[in-house]
Amino acid sequence: MKKKLLMALLVGVLAVPSSVSCFAAESTDAAAADSDEEEETEETEAEDKDTTAKKKENLKTVGEKKDGCIAFKLRNATSKKIIGLAIKTADETEFTENMMEEDDSFELKEKKRIYFSKETEENAEENTDETAEDKAPTYDMRITFEDGTSADVHGIVLEDLRTLTIREKDGIVYGTYKMKSTKEKKTTYDTEKAIADQAAADAAAAQAAASQPAESYDSNDYSYDYSGEDYSGGDDYSGGEDGGDGCLDNGLLG
Repeated sequence: MKKKLLMALLVGVLAVPSSVSCFAAESTDAAAADSDEEEETEETEAEDKDTTAKKKENLKTVGEKKDGCIAFKLRNATSKKIIGLAIKTADETEFTENMMEEDDSFELKEKKRIYFSKETEENAEENTDETAEDKAPTYDMRITFEDGTSADVHGIVLEDLRTLTIREKDGIVYGTYKMKSTKEKKTTYDTEKAIADQAAADAAAAQAAASQPAESYDSNDYSYDYSGEDYSGGDDYSGGEDGGDGCLDNGLLG
């Protein structure tokens, strides 16, 4: 009888850890499943964000994508539509032709992806031997608006930026961007204002010069200087050689 009781107690003792072990295993499995579901949810949300970001960056383009071209994004933050875009290096005198199609435009706050080729087929051979002393040359940009006005933005480091924003303040059109290499924020406002101020000063000086009266000249002024020759009587025409009265001879009159 005692043996049977001991056996029953032993079986009961062994059964309890087994149940606890099974319960613990089931709890661990459930926690792992919950953790996996959370990770999958986070990954899905991250993928959704990436997909949304890619959709947002599916931008319209200006220019043709070529090997070696400069690619950047341009955003219109002015109060007018942009219908023209031309780019040149800072040391060039002439801008390229309008890069935009005739029916294309930058709407307000619109962003587009720009592809700009530094070299053309005409000067590609000339620039082959040039050394790359300036790895990030500066460029000038001419912006044409829907009202026919245009503005130049100067000294942009196109090859070291991702997004260039065209802005307007106090009638000055300028650009802002962040450099990829140094994360430094740049603005061309001071440059554009200095150029505008100089142009205004030059125009004012030209207008002042044009408004000055011409040097007066009196058409009735005949007071010429004849002091070099004496016409007051240098030769004596008052009489003949003999000192006569200078009258013509009566014989000659007859």
